[in-house]
Amino acid sequence: MSPNTAPADPAAATKAGDPRSAAEHCAAAEALFTHAREIYPTISSRAYDQDEYRRCFDWARMHLRLAEAITAGASLVLAHRQVLANPDVRLHNTYISAETERWNEFIDAQNNTAGRSA
Repeated sequence: MSPNTAPADPAAATKAGDPRSAAEHCAAAEALFTHAREIYPTISSRAYDQDEYRRCFDWARMHLRLAEAITAGASLVLAHRQVLANPDVRLHNTYISAETERWNEFIDAQNNTAGRSA
């Protein structure tokens, strides 16, 4: 794996395939921002140092975008469930149902601990 595709500290990364919540993604981004702040004073003209600093920000941005997507999906599912619960609102084949179905499956998979190995 090239140095630009993996976090610098593999011990801090979770196993591939382990689900994370939006809060865990935010915490991972914060840890990467902290690491970037730590290495900033020591950045030299060496390409490795600059790549490490840039990698921290790239991975932090990815974690923040994932957290935002998870939060948006959960909000969409909640809003759709509230509309479905209101008998005065009539939905005519809304396409949001297909989208919320996928988010429901994703959220159920996140919360289903029976299928995970210990």
